[in-house]
Amino acid sequence: MPISIRPIRPAEIDAIAALFSAGYFNDSFFRWVVPHDADRLTTVAEYYKVYLRAAGCVAHVATDADGNTLGAAVWLPHDTDPAVYDEIDRVTGKYAPQFRQVADWSHLSEPPMSPFYQLVGVVTTSQAQGKGVATALLGFHLDILDATGIPTYLEASTPYIGNWGVYSKFGYRPIGELMTFGEIPELGMSAVLYPCWRPAQKRERIELGGMMWQVIAVLFDRKLLLSDHVVAERPYHDTFAEVGWADSDIRNYLGGEFLERFSPDELARIAEFYNDDMVLDKFFIPSIDEILNDLGSGHAYACTVSGFYIDDIHNAARMATTADGTPCRWYLRQTGKPADMTPVVALDGRISVTGDFVNRRSTELFKVGVRPAVWVLEG
Repeated sequence: MPISIRPIRPAEIDAIAALFSAGYFNDSFFRWVVPHDADRLTTVAEYYKVYLRAAGCVAHVATDADGNTLGAAVWLPHDTDPAVYDEIDRVTGKYAPQFRQVADWSHLSEPPMSPFYQLVGVVTTSQAQGKGVATALLGFHLDILDATGIPTYLEASTPYIGNWGVYSKFGYRPIGELMTFGEIPELGMSAVLYPCWRPAQKRERIELGGMMWQVIAVLFDRKLLLSDHVVAERPYHDTFAEVGWADSDIRNYLGGEFLERFSPDELARIAEFYNDDMVLDKFFIPSIDEILNDLGSGHAYACTVSGFYIDDIHNAARMATTADGTPCRWYLRQTGKPADMTPVVALDGRISVTGDFVNRRSTELFKVGVRPAVWVLEG
């Protein structure tokens, strides 16, 4: 079943919160937190709405080929505003003491390090269970965090740490002590949370054309590669003009001179790519959205956005150098504002949305160039 992962849209928050509530209705932990069945759906939905609206929250939705929702995952940074827990107290009403106890114990169990992200929920629809949706959701954001060297933490309500557990497949391991709460009389057991920790994993790297590339996304039988370094210091376009990707000199370079470094066997592995202008390419430079999805928070909704920059916790993953290690800016495949400018990734990894002149040439004081991407078939 084809699965697509995208950032949550603000208008979907209520529906996704309801999805979490329904998915966790019979979960032993939530049966202890909200013991009355009649209250559980509403209370747990309100609880997740607070997280989904929190500053820094990163939430993704899985959909099928028709756009139907299959599942969702929500992550929070370790330094979430403490006011979130006051808001949870408010929306959970008479069940606030249980939710507050969980939050307090969770803070005691969290690793004494920063930064890290905590997975606070992953859920699938009943029709999508067992079809790899949860695995796709977890892998999507973990790939982004691995690129920045950021570890993650979670508290599982079931012991998914054996050889069969989805969390263990991603490298999560038990940490600290079990968190044991009150009894659930109808189940004859206590509510338990299992703290788990996952260090950041190193990205897979591939040699192609005598240079190294990092794998930044995997889709079925193909991998999206981004060059380790800026491969050429050259302008987006030779002249100052309103120019899109299809007519840019940088595209001509990647489709011509740049191809000469690859063998026929290597070129045969390349999966041609239709970019946003429906222009077919082998090599291309990423767009803002592609970089946010694969080397960022997933959407500006989770970033600090000013009129000039997208600035988030993943800046370091986007920083680049030339082959000799000199820090260098790199262009993105998108028309700027105005159209005679193009966005760039700055030296510190922030995305300059307004960008720079399309004919900006690299100098000793202002280095800028090409960092290509390519889809390759497994092989």
